[in-house]
Amino acid sequence: MWVSGTQQHSFAVGLNYMHPVGDYLALSLGYLNEGHPRNHHRDGISGQIWLRTPVGQNGLSWAVGAGQYYFFDTSRPHDASSGPYINDHGWAPIYSVQALWHHPERWYTQVQLNRVIPQGAKDPTTSLMLGVGYRFDSVRGDKLHLDGPSTDDTLTLLSGQSIVNSFESERAHAYSLEYRRAVGRYVDWTVNYLYEGSSPATHRTGLASQLWLIRSLTTHLELGMGVGPYLAIDVHDVPGARSHKAGLASLATRYHFSKRVVGTLSLNRVVTDYHRDADLLMLGLGYTY
Repeated sequence: MWVSGTQQHSFAVGLNYMHPVGDYLALSLGYLNEGHPRNHHRDGISGQIWLRTPVGQNGLSWAVGAGQYYFFDTSRPHDASSGPYINDHGWAPIYSVQALWHHPERWYTQVQLNRVIPQGAKDPTTSLMLGVGYRFDSVRGDKLHLDGPSTDDTLTLLSGQSIVNSFESERAHAYSLEYRRAVGRYVDWTVNYLYEGSSPATHRTGLASQLWLIRSLTTHLELGMGVGPYLAIDVHDVPGARSHKAGLASLATRYHFSKRVVGTLSLNRVVTDYHRDADLLMLGLGYTY
């Protein structure tokens, strides 16, 4: 990954889901981490529209995409080498070009070039990425394990780690109790009690509610993305202002071991307006009834 203007470079990693719309169009949701150039740790979630060549069983295909990227940037003002940090949020256009070589059995290798152009004083970035993927062509995509669109009620207990989005990355043990209900074959609704643990930067707990887009990858495996509000209480906080309205954005995969038992792995981003963003990496086991 290259930073225009400052001539810096760093790593870049991403995860992308693309949904075909006919032979020549596609929609995608993705996560992009733009690495750690000096005094900036930026990542975010993107949505793009793609124009692509038809995808065959084997061989080469091309695609170009454009969309919007909602970023989270942990930075130091005025490019200071130390001192207070801020959690900056905003929208930026993202443009991409990709080449895919399709292998037998639906696997493919992908090379993708991304260009992110934020507004204001922030420098644009260019990332060149190499990856592998899998096409779920034969899977319908809705919640295949369901007998009906509203029979998936799940209570899940999760445990993991919270990481404050600062340059010190303060960590703590985190816990969550989640109620999930399928409100459609592609949409879930959740209510979570979150305890983010106690670290030198935060001691936060609260309730969150999210709507999810869900895609079944197999009869047992799901992938989803959820967003929603988070009402949080922080003990270590600015005096006189301990209750906060925040947001929660999440990526999760769920595996149905049986009709009643389901495992969950989730990555959650707490989005705040007082520079206390945090990541929650959680693993849990739930019961479906």
